[in-house]
Amino acid sequence: MRKVAMIWTAVVLSGCTVGPVYAPPEMALPHRYELLEPVSKASASDLQWWQHFNDPLLSHLVEKAVEGNVGLDEARARLDEAAAIARRDGNRLSGDANLTVSEDDASLGLAAMIGLAGKRRWLAKGSAQRLEAAQFDALAARRALLAEVGVAYVDLRFAQASLLSRRQDLTSRRRTLSDIQSLLDAGVSTQLDLLRAQALVSETQAQIPAVSANVVRQRNRISTLLGGPVGSLPINLDYPGSQPNPAIRAVGGVPADLLRARPDIRQAELLYAAAVSDVGAAQADRYPSLSLRGAITAPLSGGESGNQLVAGLTMPVFNQPALAASVDAADARVNLAYLRWQRAVLSAIEEVENAQAALKASIAEQAEAKRLVNLNHRALDLARKLLTESGSITVLDVLDRERALAQARAGLARSQRDQAIDYIILQTVIGQGHKLDGV
Repeated sequence: MRKVAMIWTAVVLSGCTVGPVYAPPEMALPHRYELLEPVSKASASDLQWWQHFNDPLLSHLVEKAVEGNVGLDEARARLDEAAAIARRDGNRLSGDANLTVSEDDASLGLAAMIGLAGKRRWLAKGSAQRLEAAQFDALAARRALLAEVGVAYVDLRFAQASLLSRRQDLTSRRRTLSDIQSLLDAGVSTQLDLLRAQALVSETQAQIPAVSANVVRQRNRISTLLGGPVGSLPINLDYPGSQPNPAIRAVGGVPADLLRARPDIRQAELLYAAAVSDVGAAQADRYPSLSLRGAITAPLSGGESGNQLVAGLTMPVFNQPALAASVDAADARVNLAYLRWQRAVLSAIEEVENAQAALKASIAEQAEAKRLVNLNHRALDLARKLLTESGSITVLDVLDRERALAQARAGLARSQRDQAIDYIILQTVIGQGHKLDGV
């Protein structure tokens, strides 16, 4: 009975753990963003930002990437590892059993070790926190993947639009060359004018191969993101004649929303909590542990069975300085984990501010780029008319308008690309895009 009471006393004592009291990390945050068009964490209807492009192909690419991306599989593997470690550390007892059989009898021995300060509990808690952190790591990986897919798709459409624009430029400049040839034949133009027009045609032809190669490059990038080898993409990515254009939305919010919306911040917070649990495990190492040893012996040739139970306390004595140093090291890791959380929060706020500024600028730039294309198109038409009808301008004026229109078209395509990418980046940095079925 004394042995039983001793065992139960040890079990009760093992529930009285030592260690720190966890408090969530905190830092002072601004009450608003600097810009007048702030954003907040995603609502249920806004989580899938790619739907704002109203592009079924982009939505299809997103689904395929979530199914097949290798980087996302790596995140799932890390999650499986964390789950296995959590199951391992969730075992509160440690010990061994051995069976010995001799000529006369058989003996079953059992040995167990119970930490009286709750080390196993702290280890289990820390592992559970790291498992939850790994889940947010998988969400962060998905969020980054969706942004990569979106940007690659936008870049592909930009490259295809650029290729189409170069071909339109080539058609226009060949027309100008034909007009100049007619003027030369009529004796109202010069050989120098003809050479300049021919040079402009050759310049345009020289640009097309590089742009075509960029189209191929972006197709290959999409194939890799979807988890397939280059050339095996079973999706038609031919140019539909327009670049992606999101339906831009601005909603209210404050920087503190990021603490819950960003999976990387949630992950850093949980890793901080796990570091605090490690301090508890390190402190528990400095306290006694209960060892239990028992044996059951059964004679093989008849007779009475016997059993024995021995309990004892193990107290770390000579290694206390080393254990104290381990506690100090664990405390330092807590501080490091807090600083990493703090850096993640500050970086997130900076990213949101920068993304808002970039999107605002690209929206304004696109509006002016459209106006510039229209003005240069009208100027070129007028220049051609004046050259062929009245001769009041020179061929060089027409060629300058050709170049100006080509540059304006390229600028418009680039501004449309920038607006779409800036929108994707903004949705990503505010924490949207990581809620899909399955991890």
